[in-house]
Order: sequence, then structure tokens, then C-alpha cells
Amino acid sequence: MKVCLIGVCGHVRQAMRVLRKRENVILCGIAPGSIQEGRVADFDPTIPFYEDYRVMLDEVKPDLAVVSPVFGLTGEVILACAQRRASVFSEKPVATTLSQLEQVERAVRENGIRFCAMHYLRYTPAFYEGARMVAEGAIGELRMITAQKSYRYGIRPQWYGERSLYGGTIPWVGIHAIDWIYHFSGKRFLTVRARSVGKNPEMAALCQFELEGDVMASMNLDYYRPDSAPTHGDDRIRCVGTEGVLEIRECRIDWMNGQTRQILEPVDAPELLTEFLDGKDPISPEEIFYLTRVALLTREAADTKQEIRIEG
Repeated sequence: MKVCLIGVCGHVRQAMRVLRKRENVILCGIAPGSIQEGRVADFDPTIPFYEDYRVMLDEVKPDLAVVSPVFGLTGEVILACAQRRASVFSEKPVATTLSQLEQVERAVRENGIRFCAMHYLRYTPAFYEGARMVAEGAIGELRMITAQKSYRYGIRPQWYGERSLYGGTIPWVGIHAIDWIYHFSGKRFLTVRARSVGKNPEMAALCQFELEGDVMASMNLDYYRPDSAPTHGDDRIRCVGTEGVLEIRECRIDWMNGQTRQILEPVDAPELLTEFLDGKDPISPEEIFYLTRVALLTREAADTKQEIRIEG
């Protein structure tokens, strides 16, 4: 399998750990997705470097492109790959405007390529096992979900300050929590209200959702995690059901059901890219497009300070 890399801005290193172990993978080229990315050639000097990813796609004709450019340009790169019928494993969000999302969805469908996005956090062991437990009735009928994503801001690239290039904190960070809410609940989103603070980039956001079946959900995001914190990020979710509560924090599941409380520390979960390379469909393109649309509408709700109804 011939594989090319376009951009090195997101979770591409996580993908590389898998690609390096695959005997049937040949890394045929690497190119920047934009001029903002700096020295992409230094990412892995053993991979042939191209200045222009379009030239690379035309010359190499890869079976798969791993797409991880400046976030606001991800959709543009996906379109170029789809037009050349190269399958795509992409950073998320796969588009940062609703109009571009429609173009990406149409291009993937019409060109018949395989497509997946880097919703890696669904496949961390605690979150993967927690979602399975909720789906199997461990807390009864689900009534409410709250999710948290808190990170150190540290030193970020200058383009984080440009909405057209960054896309926004809700699509970049919040889409993980949106994915958790959807995956844990199995419910479609009906409405969203949201607020954010800070501009270019937004430094914090609070979002509230109404889901099908009278399920409530919320997510809070921030870049205010102190440098003194023991880890870069603090990811949490709390699921409240009619027969118990399940909470995940620090890679552990705290499950309370009736008279029982258990602390679980799962260590196993499928690996997203491995599943995709093995010919499986771990997250369908339709699901990826839906999650992206919800994230973009949530950003719009925060920008406009208005409740937005999520159709479909």
C-alpha cells in the first residue's frame, strides 16, 4: 500500500506509529498542506519530500493519504485527494465551514474513496469501555451527559489566531466531546446553545445540547489548564442514568449502580487506523460528516449567541 502524508499539524504522529509497523505500507511522500506549516521536510527525512502536495499526489498516486494540514485547510486537501481517488485518513474536523463540508461529503461519495477521520479519543480504553457499558445498560436509561476538555495553551502556532486557518476551538477541541456524547448516547442532536470567551482563538466555551429521547448533554472546553497541572489535558465525561452513574477521569471508570461501586482501569481498545487499514469501517463517513456538522453549528451558536436547531 502506497501512503503519502500531507501536513503534520494534528495527530499525524499517532498515525505514524501504526504506519511504521505495517509491513505492507510504503511511505512514498510527505508534503506540507500550506505555507504556514514550516519545516515539514524535517518531520521524517527518510520519506521523500515534495513542496506541493498536488504534485506528490499526481506523481505517487497513493492508495492512501494521511491528511493533517493547518486545520482550516483540511477540507481543501481532502477534495484534492478525493478528486484523484486516493483514500483518506484525515485529521478532524474534516471541514471548517458548512459549504466546504457539503463539498467534501459529495466528493467522497461520488469518487467512491474509503474515508475516515482521526476521532482517536473515542478509542482510548476507558472511553471505549465506558461507552460499551452504557450501551449495555450499566446505568439504566440514559438521562444526561456532561463532557469536559481542558488543555494547557502553552505555545501554539501563530495561525491559531486566525479563524480561517484555525477553524475555532469548538470544531478543533469540542468535536471530541461531541463525538463522546453521540457515541455514549446513540442519540441525534436536536438543538444547541453555546457561549465562548476570548477571540482568535476562543479560550473557553460552554455548550448545551438537547438530544433525542429527552436526553440532556453539555460540554465545557478551555485552554486555561495551568502549566503546574500534572498532565497536558483533563478529559472527563459523566453519564447519568435511571439506575446509576458512570464517570470517566484520568483513564479510569467510576461506575455506581444500585448498591455497587467499581473503579475500572481498562487497558485495551481497538486502534482506529489499524481497523481502517484492515479494511474495516470503524467510524462511517456519514457519522464523521454528521459530527462535523454538529460541531460547526455549535460554533455558530456560540458566535451568534442564539439557539440553533440541528436538523437531520
